[in-house]
Amino acid sequence: MPHLEIDGKPVEVPAGTNLIEAAKRLNIEIPHYCYHPGLAVVGSCRMCQVEVELNGRKSIVVGCNTAAADGMKVFNSTEAIHRIRSGVLEFYLQHHPLDCPICDDAGECDLQNYYLLHGLHDSRVELAEKRHKHKVHDVGPTVVLDSERCVLCSRCVRFCREIAGVDELGIFEHGGDSELLNVPDKLLENDYAGNVVDLCPVGALTDKDFRFKRRVWYLKRTPSVCTGCSRGCSIYMDWETSRSYKNPQRRIQRLKPRYNRDVNEWWICDRGRYSYHAVDAGNRLTAPRTKSEGESATTVDAVLDRAASKIKAALSKHGPKSVAVIASAASSNEDLFLLKRLFADELKVHSLDVTLSGEPKGKEDEILMKADLTANRRGAVEIAVQPWGGGGVAGDDILAGALDGDYEVLIVVQHDLTRILSQKERNRLGQNCEYILYLGTHENGMCHLADDVIPIAMWAEREATGTNFQGRVQRTWRPFEPRGEVLCEWRVWQELGKRLGHALPAESVADVFDSIGAAIASFKGLTWEGIPPTGIMLTGVSEPPYRKVQSSRPLPAY
Repeated sequence: MPHLEIDGKPVEVPAGTNLIEAAKRLNIEIPHYCYHPGLAVVGSCRMCQVEVELNGRKSIVVGCNTAAADGMKVFNSTEAIHRIRSGVLEFYLQHHPLDCPICDDAGECDLQNYYLLHGLHDSRVELAEKRHKHKVHDVGPTVVLDSERCVLCSRCVRFCREIAGVDELGIFEHGGDSELLNVPDKLLENDYAGNVVDLCPVGALTDKDFRFKRRVWYLKRTPSVCTGCSRGCSIYMDWETSRSYKNPQRRIQRLKPRYNRDVNEWWICDRGRYSYHAVDAGNRLTAPRTKSEGESATTVDAVLDRAASKIKAALSKHGPKSVAVIASAASSNEDLFLLKRLFADELKVHSLDVTLSGEPKGKEDEILMKADLTANRRGAVEIAVQPWGGGGVAGDDILAGALDGDYEVLIVVQHDLTRILSQKERNRLGQNCEYILYLGTHENGMCHLADDVIPIAMWAEREATGTNFQGRVQRTWRPFEPRGEVLCEWRVWQELGKRLGHALPAESVADVFDSIGAAIASFKGLTWEGIPPTGIMLTGVSEPPYRKVQSSRPLPAY
């Protein structure tokens, strides 16, 4: 491993590491535009030039395409390097528009940041002499291009070709006429198009969904995990709630990928990127509902009291076989653990499952997207929220039995049964099942079919863990409280357990997870505090081999 010095500080790096990455290990930034660790090196922006001394010889090199060597001395802040970077910046800025006051990238723009560090020069180009290119150019369904702001770093072009495996953007013409545009007759519409906005170091590519919504310096950032499919990509939630004069219902302003080498690297799909809209959708459930006679409104406590009374009566008359639960693989590990504790372990309910054959499926590819749109099916399997003892009643059979009147009490979590049942079957279910309790996040047909409805929290409104399809346990963080009378699902089972005479003691979600670690073999030894930001594999499950997240048919960078 090469030993070198960067600005007088010693560092040891693996062979083949370039100077930009070597400097990062010392928290030293070598400025750059075109370089990105997930893309091919092209060395076109010239911002990363540094002074290098090796074997008594000094030279100026580009940091992105120069590998660290043993005995090398790197100088990142000499007067000569400052002059070079100032000249490069002047070249970039000579025709750059004065858009900073209205640009979405203001506040997180590398052109602004580097100008303050390495520029601070007066322009030698009159405003009227600046070149003009395409502005507000619609390059695809989700992204807008302003070619005047573009510094031609080609990150977006390389991403489309190397990672998404499509040829949708390109740089055309030569010299001062060079311009980023769509490949003729093609739109930027691949399933990962939003990543080009993350990659753009300036304000040339902006997201239509976020455009003019918030200034970035008002945003707060919370790490989380995408729950759009069973992959569980690491993400950041950028949110803001104090400026109610603008989109007052919109708490989450955008999602950004969070680097996780073992799951999604630097990328997320657009399906996950825009899934946050569901959190503050107009059809969110924020209060309980009931069909109970004489009650035009109700409370969660009243619903729980009524549910406990119905369950007690059914168990007293017909035993555990009269109660069924269709749970959800979208629920967290903690939700499923307490659900299993209450219904399977304490009440001995046999009819308990998370799977229905009519569940919607999504698109799957070899990059990131999985067809299973539930975030925690692996967790449900490990916790054994499945046909009881391996010989219980499966989800489809539970639904068929409910239609035939086999159960007095049916509890449904998240599944909208009205999407897979005909109107005639819905009527049968309502007639043959004495009591239906629904736990959900959004208004749907179940809110009218069920006798009682309890609103439950979504991923952004709770702390929780989930287990992705590979067996990686990851946690979410809660940036803000749920609205209205929304409860975390595990709290519902805890409160219901109290009313049924079966205490499920836990003060917090951390307590519940630690109980999982003590009780479930595949979680053995795992603790809430011991979960790193990138997740941890289930006990006895090997870390999957590293794979570069990209299309199986990548195109060359150029």
